[in-house]
Amino acid sequence: MGRGNATDTRAPKTRIKAGTLKAAIEDVIDIVESRNTIPILCFVLLRVQKQRITLTATDLDCWAVRDCASDDRDGPGSNDWLARIRDFAVALPAKALKDLLAEFDGDAMVTIEAPADIDAKWSGRITIKAGRASFKLQALPVADFPDVAGVEVEFGFELPCSALADSLAGVKHAISTEETRYYLNGVYLHPVDLEVRFAATDGHRLARWTLDGPDGAASFPPVIVARKTVGIVDKLLASAIKAADRDGSPPEVLIEADGAGRLLRFAMRASDGGEVELIAKTIDGQFPDYTRVIPVEAPHRAILDKAILAEAVKRVAVLVSDKSRCVKAIFSENMLTLMGVSAELGEATEEVPCEYLGPDLTFGLDSKYWRQALAAIASDKIAMAFVGAYDAENVRPVRVAGWSDNAETPTLLQVLMPVRV
Repeated sequence: MGRGNATDTRAPKTRIKAGTLKAAIEDVIDIVESRNTIPILCFVLLRVQKQRITLTATDLDCWAVRDCASDDRDGPGSNDWLARIRDFAVALPAKALKDLLAEFDGDAMVTIEAPADIDAKWSGRITIKAGRASFKLQALPVADFPDVAGVEVEFGFELPCSALADSLAGVKHAISTEETRYYLNGVYLHPVDLEVRFAATDGHRLARWTLDGPDGAASFPPVIVARKTVGIVDKLLASAIKAADRDGSPPEVLIEADGAGRLLRFAMRASDGGEVELIAKTIDGQFPDYTRVIPVEAPHRAILDKAILAEAVKRVAVLVSDKSRCVKAIFSENMLTLMGVSAELGEATEEVPCEYLGPDLTFGLDSKYWRQALAAIASDKIAMAFVGAYDAENVRPVRVAGWSDNAETPTLLQVLMPVRV
């Protein structure tokens, strides 16, 4: 791709269906920040090589790399087309490229063409055509685009995409947003004996998901997966699962780490049969020993219908202040009474039948955290387990889990800390 190469008369260009390229850029664009002091980080690297197109985006903490096939080999006159084109790479504005592709029909053929003298230090305008429409996008030098972080893989294991998606969905609501305790701003992925566990906490609640560990998981280093990484992986998994629903083959995700656990790599299939990988830095910090807040002995247990409880909490919470969000829970024999009180708005009370034969208990829970905990549980019934009396001097955690076949379901375990009422 040297500038002024008179011996190569082929044009640096490619063609691809708009829908294919749009799906590819949607897989990487969530990494791109809308405002950035480094201009190149608002761009996506598009590389054409051997009739395949690779899109790369980064924020210097994550790199997403998406591969898809071009349509250079397809259509009438493809042999002549191939003879007249050559490989190239260009950095294009990510949002503008996505918005442009969204205006085309998915089956429209898009041609991307660069000037003949393009090289790694070239900047200028790239031509994009579809039908009778023609656009020119400003490009920056490829040499300015940050290299993809290389993961010197020492550990790795594979999981079904659905298993990882369920694990993240079960705990991500408990990720802290408090930046001062940065080590809580992610999901703690760690092996325990023959299991793999995913945990998140913000100090007021805890969610832990447990899986049987696949081959290679036992030696995997404990890592904290950053909140943004969790969101991007979640989206990629959903795309992979949707593609599997169409062709019937269950997809798997490969999870790899370097020896120090500072870099992670997630690799899986993409929706169009291509490949997508996410390389991400982990959070450098010590996740707390969350097991200390899980009540091991909780002799008192209430069994409730999840949907009925969630709707009741939602209704009562209408009359509590936005700041406290506190709903009072009063447990008596086979009955839960919910109360919400606000000096400005009034008072709400609702009774919810339950299976409970323990001592009378009264405590407050954050209504938002309570509802999010319930939403993460798949079973129709839930179990709330209590240590004992609750008062200003005894703020004891409440254990929440799914309930099925007269037993707690161990996959997802959650803990809520009571609040003062």
